[in-house]
Amino acid sequence: MKFPCLRVLGPKGVEQVYEIADDEILIGRKSDVDIVLVDPYVSRNHAKILKETEDYRLVDLKSTHGTFVNDQPIEQQVLNHGDRIRLGRLELLFATKQLDITLSTLSTTASDDLEKSMTQLTSVLASAQYSDYSDLEKMNYILDFQYQWGQQFSSEATFQQILRSALSISGAERGFVLAKEEDTFEYSLGLTGEGQVLSQSDFHGSKTVVHQVSSTEEPVFMSEGIEGELAQQKSILEMNVRAVACLPLKGISSELDKPQLLGILYLDSTETMHTLSGLDQKILNKLAGEAGNVLEKLEMIRSFEERKKFEQELAIAYETQKGLLPHSLPQFENFHICAFSEPTRYVGGDFYDFLEHRPNELVGVLADVSGKGVPAALLSSLLQGALDMECRSGAPLEEVLDQVNKFLYARTAANNFVTLFIFSLNSQGKGKFVSAGHNPAYLFRAPTDEIEELASDGLILGAFDFASYQSHALQLNPGDVLLVYSDGVTDAANPQGEMFGEERLREIVRSSASAGAEVLEKRILDSLEQFTQGMPQTDDITFVLLEAAKG
Repeated sequence: MKFPCLRVLGPKGVEQVYEIADDEILIGRKSDVDIVLVDPYVSRNHAKILKETEDYRLVDLKSTHGTFVNDQPIEQQVLNHGDRIRLGRLELLFATKQLDITLSTLSTTASDDLEKSMTQLTSVLASAQYSDYSDLEKMNYILDFQYQWGQQFSSEATFQQILRSALSISGAERGFVLAKEEDTFEYSLGLTGEGQVLSQSDFHGSKTVVHQVSSTEEPVFMSEGIEGELAQQKSILEMNVRAVACLPLKGISSELDKPQLLGILYLDSTETMHTLSGLDQKILNKLAGEAGNVLEKLEMIRSFEERKKFEQELAIAYETQKGLLPHSLPQFENFHICAFSEPTRYVGGDFYDFLEHRPNELVGVLADVSGKGVPAALLSSLLQGALDMECRSGAPLEEVLDQVNKFLYARTAANNFVTLFIFSLNSQGKGKFVSAGHNPAYLFRAPTDEIEELASDGLILGAFDFASYQSHALQLNPGDVLLVYSDGVTDAANPQGEMFGEERLREIVRSSASAGAEVLEKRILDSLEQFTQGMPQTDDITFVLLEAAKG
């Protein structure tokens, strides 16, 4: 186990350890934070941990239910080894070395308390003398139950307990929890008043009642007989239903900040149910609220697991696309080559490659596909394959691009296009280039420290079937350096919204290219890091440097 770390009892009762490896760790209920805590009382962006020189500081992000360290509310506080952090109803332990205390020990006590709370609540609610209990005792047990199940989450066990309690309070013969699936409500769990589990095929409730509650998001209580238009509904008559209670189950989904309908608690009976006091209805509403919390947790867990699966798939895609880049840079007589590529996300639309064309010739290409992420990566892979195939024919570069343009135009959507810079050189530095809508490449001339722009006069690839391309002469002399880059370099932004820009890049080339391609590469990357000041990358960053050996 690496330290420092946070240790927390996960949503399935499994202890989880989160390494604090970055300078800032965001914690919350939202699915895209660094540490996702599945608890309805944890805010979407609840708190963050900041690494300082030698310390770690916990900062509350104006969370709804607060952040606590060793049971004391905090706005921000430096953490010490062994500190207990409470966010919502979850307790975390901060560790900078091995801890003697374990979360499993803490959870044993919580499990015992939960079992005791459930037993007491079932005893009270199932009792024939339920009405003999005072209002204070009824509320005390329900609140205790609410707290304890939050400590030890089990969706099936909690649903069963909620249904048992609801059936005992109402005197209904059957009870079901229905979870919302798109525009319908699907069976999640069902019980009879005797505790027998009902299957999905056993649910034949009133669709009219369910529709009314889902539309109004208000509960329906008809414990002493069906009234009004509901009494004439076909399903009510066929099942001989004489009493029904139906309550909305609300929670906060993984995508929204406000409560929404996540399910239905449905109770019915062929006999009249218990007369419900005002407190009884409040307790049923409270149970419905807890069932909504369960559905909320389930949705968060599912969202978290889907995100993890998606991230795993993206990681595979990243490794696959990375494998399409040259595994090693070519060794070409009289030249030294450097290259760098970093996608905005796991995968991107930029790539560079060195292609087989003609003997004793170096052909390099840098392309920037429109868009970002997986769609751009797919198009870049298609383009890379087409370029490789056409270059192997030995045709001139302009003819290669003519054929690739027609290929892309016929097989891609109208809004998909590519900018590209391709060049060829022999060992004496003589060759040519073609630029298809790409930003200008820079050619540093060693004798004068001047920069020549190799501008584009060709149309972008894949957008126009009539496009044709012309090549231009290229000559690199000893000490000259060619820089080909994507606009992710010049479009990189700082916190003030300013872009890195072409002039800043030109100045770096002018001042550092004479020291060689490796020095220039490091200077560009260092300058980008200093300029952006940790701002998220907004576009793929790719560049290739070609240095002609000095005589």
